Amino acid sequence: MTLAALAFEGLICILLAAAAIMCWRVDRRLRALREGQDGLKETIAGLNDAVDRARASLAALDRAAREQGAGLKSEVEQARAMADELRLLGAGAESQAARLVGRPQRTSAARTAEPAAADASRRRLETLKAMR
Repeated sequence: MTLAALAFEGLICILLAAAAIMCWRVDRRLRALREGQDGLKETIAGLNDAVDRARASLAALDRAAREQGAGLKSEVEQARAMADELRLLGAGAESQAARLVGRPQRTSAARTAEPAAADASRRRLETLKAMR
């Protein structure tokens, strides 16, 4: 063997060793990538589960909102009916107050006989006016 052939074979051995090292490094990276894919698959499965739970939660929230909306609607209707009734009572109280104010005043002797009843009537009248 000549010196050139020996140098050439030495160079080939060095290149073969470098190729073997590169193949080993690529194999390690591919193995890590495959393991990462398994983790990625688990992450995607977890995300899918979270999305399903979120959908179920949104459906439950929607159902609860509908139920609460129906309850609030009935309460608003009751409140409106009560407001109408109060308006009617207020109008009746106002007409009674006008009649009471329109009556002639009693004599002082009659007033002294029933001071508590007169004070109570005045307080009721002022309360009814204040409620207006």
